Amino acid sequence: MTLNVGLLLLPGASALSYAAAVEPLQACNRLLGENSFALRHLGLGAAFSSGLPLPETPLGDCLDNFHWLLVVGGHAPCRGLPADLTQTLVDRCNAVPVVGGLASGSLVLADAGLLDGYRATLHGLPAPELRQRYSGVRLADDVFCVDRNRLTCRGATAAQDLMIWTIGRELGRDVAEALAQWFVRERVGEPELGAGAELDQATRSEQPALAEAVDLMFANIEEPLSGDDIAGHVNLSRRQLERLFRKYLDTVPSRYYLKIRLDKARELVRSSGLSLTDIAMACGFSSGAHFSTTYRNAFGLTPSEDREV
Repeated sequence: MTLNVGLLLLPGASALSYAAAVEPLQACNRLLGENSFALRHLGLGAAFSSGLPLPETPLGDCLDNFHWLLVVGGHAPCRGLPADLTQTLVDRCNAVPVVGGLASGSLVLADAGLLDGYRATLHGLPAPELRQRYSGVRLADDVFCVDRNRLTCRGATAAQDLMIWTIGRELGRDVAEALAQWFVRERVGEPELGAGAELDQATRSEQPALAEAVDLMFANIEEPLSGDDIAGHVNLSRRQLERLFRKYLDTVPSRYYLKIRLDKARELVRSSGLSLTDIAMACGFSSGAHFSTTYRNAFGLTPSEDREV
């Protein structure tokens, strides 16, 4: 099912926060090879904080049935908003399954009472003023916060982290892991999927926590563990575990884990009579489309093409 995402861009909205939220949605569409998210831009005119013009489609005039509605603000509270915007948000958000406020967009939701009783990350005012003005909101110190169907975050790249997490909740953790790696590769210029080094016996003896982490990956292919789960099992922080993987295996844990799962999948594709759907599930992929796309990126062939070779 395609999820309709409405983006209400407030005057002075942060272009960086907007891009950080939209890029994971668009990247997800590309990775899965399907239109998982359809975006609709709404706005009150004026411009981004960078000066780029904003759309002028008022929320009240839009008849789309949104699954998500994200209110995108800037680095400070928005000024000069229409007097009827609060009531329009209340009316519309009651029918929207997921509502989010990015940067100071969270303040607009809070002003409308849409965050009362929720944990939320508010952005754009000093903490004492936030506590005084929004006593009904359970203020969170995190860069992003998800409480039931309310999403809030600070500005800039916090929106990217929030979107990747939320996409994972909607489409599966393997999709979120693939998206995270997508952006790691873009940032550091790494190839799609490295071969990865083997963990030799000497390293296993010297680094037992790393060896245990690798063994956990091999033992949990059908239901992959998160990076935090693996780090917790071996009594390391996630950053400590990532440093070990970088130093001894020249990769990151999620990439190494994905390669283990894909190698297992290729073995089953070539030597078993299991259906491709069963292979996808056995190797921890919640979506057949994602499995096919990731497999092709790694091996240059889709699973069905590889089976015919």
